[in-house]
Amino acid sequence: MNARRLHPKAVLSWGIALTIAGSVLTVFIPNIASFFTNAQTAATGVDQGILVLLDLVSRIVGGVVTPLGVVLIGAAVVMAYVRERVRA
Repeated sequence: MNARRLHPKAVLSWGIALTIAGSVLTVFIPNIASFFTNAQTAATGVDQGILVLLDLVSRIVGGVVTPLGVVLIGAAVVMAYVRERVRA
């Protein structure tokens, strides 16, 4: 039976990607919300529900995705260390 195993390199890649993506989204989501607020359209304005949703997404991304990426980077380092110790 060929068991699938997690490799430290894959975990490290996911950790870096999540950290970067979470940081970029945390920085740019408030700017996107202010762009929609300041846009001059034929409508009476931007729906408050959309702005609340953008704020919620920004808080979730900042509170979950970025720290998860950092934890995955640390886990990859531990996985690589343990793998080397087991081989020795």
